[in-house]
Amino acid sequence: MIAQELVLNYPEKVKKVVLCSTHYGFAKSVLPSDEVMEVLTADVSALALSAEEVARMTIPLLFTEDFLKNTPGVEELVIEQISKNPISNEAFMRQMSAIMQFDAYDRLSQIKTPTLILHGKQDILIPPENGSILGKAIPGARLVSFENSAHGLLEETEEVLDTILEFLAES
Repeated sequence: MIAQELVLNYPEKVKKVVLCSTHYGFAKSVLPSDEVMEVLTADVSALALSAEEVARMTIPLLFTEDFLKNTPGVEELVIEQISKNPISNEAFMRQMSAIMQFDAYDRLSQIKTPTLILHGKQDILIPPENGSILGKAIPGARLVSFENSAHGLLEETEEVLDTILEFLAES
């Protein structure tokens, strides 16, 4: 969302833009399920959840079940990282507020900068239909969807990196 604002407000400063697992404005986007929204809007301080408990709630939103099952240690690594650097409930709620107020949809046609949009087809946090809508709304944008990836796109890291590098190398 920040990249969208940057390219819209300062197009002369951006040679290419890569948008990953994002949308164009909460009010017009395809929303996640009610269950996902419940997790996103939970008041963790009122629930008195530890950083580890918050991490355990968040992990299923970011990765596929298969990835977690087939990548030993990743869950513990994410828990460790979140526990080391916990975000306050206030900061999280401000972030959610900013996401909910963001709206670039009506301005997307103004983007003339070469744009690559990456989205995981298994993304439950920002449903993949949002990537398709972005791809149609930004002139000349290229959408690449990853069949087995969720929000973090880690399930197909090599393919994601190859796609980005190829895009950036194009003249």
